[in-house]
Amino acid sequence: MRHGEPVTVSHAILVVDDDDPVRVMLARLLRTQGYGVVQAANAQEARALLEEERPDLVISDIVMPGESGIELRRAIATRWPGLPVILISGYSADGPAEFAARTANTYFVQKPFAADYLLALVEETLQGVEGQKRAGA
Repeated sequence: MRHGEPVTVSHAILVVDDDDPVRVMLARLLRTQGYGVVQAANAQEARALLEEERPDLVISDIVMPGESGIELRRAIATRWPGLPVILISGYSADGPAEFAARTANTYFVQKPFAADYLLALVEETLQGVEGQKRAGA
C-alpha cells in the first residue's frame, strides 16, 4: 500500500492488552494495513466486545491482571471455535508456545517481535479464515 492511498477495511481485529502503549501501537500498526481494530484492556472487556461484535481475529497479550490471555483463548475456543487467536508475551515462551501448538487456530508470538513478522502472521491467519469460510467450515 502506498502512502496517500485510501485504506479499505478488510477484516476486523480485536486487540487485547493491559499495557496501553502496546495496545495502541498494535492497533495503529494494524489500521495502517487496512484492518478495522477494536481494543480491550483486559479479558473481561474482550469478552463483552466479542458478544457485541464478531472480529475475524483476536490478538491478545497473555499476562494480564485477572484473566490471562490463555484463559481468554480457552473461553473463545469454547464459544467461537473457529475464531483464530494470536497470543503474545514477553515472558517465557515454552508454556504458551506448547499451548498454541496443541490448540486449533492459535498462534504464539514472543515479544519483542518485528512488525513485519506480526503483519505476515495476521495476513496468513486471516487467509486461512477466508479459506475455511469458502470451504463451508
